[in-house]
Amino acid sequence: MPAWGRRELDEAAAGHPGRSAVVAEQRDEWLGRRRIHLRLRFLQGESTGSYVTRLAARNNRPAQEVLRSMGTGPVPVDPQYTEMYVSRYARERLATLAGHTVAEMQERLIGLRDEFLMPKTAKDDWEWPWDARAGYIVQACSLCAARRGTRSPAWLILPDPWQVCLRHQRWTDNSRSTNHPYIDLSELAEVVRAQQRLNRIRKRLGPAGRWVFADACSILVRSGYLEDPAQTRQWGVLAAELGEQRVRPLAQFSRLSLLTRDLAWLEVRRLNGVLGSTEYQDWLPRTTSRHGYRFIEPLTVWHRQHRPLKQGIPQLCSGDVPSSTVVRRVTGHALPSPLAPVEELTCLPWVRMPNSMDRLFL
Repeated sequence: MPAWGRRELDEAAAGHPGRSAVVAEQRDEWLGRRRIHLRLRFLQGESTGSYVTRLAARNNRPAQEVLRSMGTGPVPVDPQYTEMYVSRYARERLATLAGHTVAEMQERLIGLRDEFLMPKTAKDDWEWPWDARAGYIVQACSLCAARRGTRSPAWLILPDPWQVCLRHQRWTDNSRSTNHPYIDLSELAEVVRAQQRLNRIRKRLGPAGRWVFADACSILVRSGYLEDPAQTRQWGVLAAELGEQRVRPLAQFSRLSLLTRDLAWLEVRRLNGVLGSTEYQDWLPRTTSRHGYRFIEPLTVWHRQHRPLKQGIPQLCSGDVPSSTVVRRVTGHALPSPLAPVEELTCLPWVRMPNSMDRLFL
């Protein structure tokens, strides 16, 4: 991937009118009407900026040349810094260049969905705002990227600032460390098991699995349970090498997954309309006993807000999602958008974790 200067980043972020000489001021309607020579395999969760940059590199072209076929806009930015947003016109041109339909591109690249398109009144066909509008830029597992034909770093746009690759047992996050681009999980079996547990919950609960996870995050923070990596030798060694802030999410990941599991046990029965009063009453003392006195208050608040439903919404778990209005009226939750952060999805008042940062690399 090319190196990008701070000047280019600042100009792009500020919408600076100055553009590279190779970018035309007017659209060339003849460009972007034919598929580019070599196609590119998708990476799950990849950002639009990363995909466009990889597509250019795959065809041995500068990123600016590929962008010129998509319309007009500012100089490109290294995709490790932010997401790229496009107009409807640029999305159509990109789909043609990539050899896919617009529907296929929207399915594989979240940033190309209608909710993330640039306004119709925008003067350019793409932009690179300094901060992504939603989600976090997280480095993709390099081994997964290599399986899809790229040796340079690839970048994902995700609702959480980390990703666990179970295939290669790697944890990547939104840090920009070149010495430690990932954390090896081969000796951290509890983190692997935690991700497997979360995957099972999401498969069982469907879209509701995301807000259950958000509630678990909120309960963890509200409880004051902040696992100190330095207290155990295993986490202390990692914290000394990578920094406590980067290691803390791993140290808490197992607890977070167990909380999510216990919330999901109640929620799946509630949504299917089969949660009995006895099951409901027994859940709170059993769960607080399992997690400890620190969690009594937030678990009690959550429990009160998730009483049995007279009529459940089993479609949420089966994948046939009803309207968002019905879901919010019955459950109190909104249907999650693909990049909605946990603080927007939880039904509990969000409490920011002490010393937390939104962008670890800034």
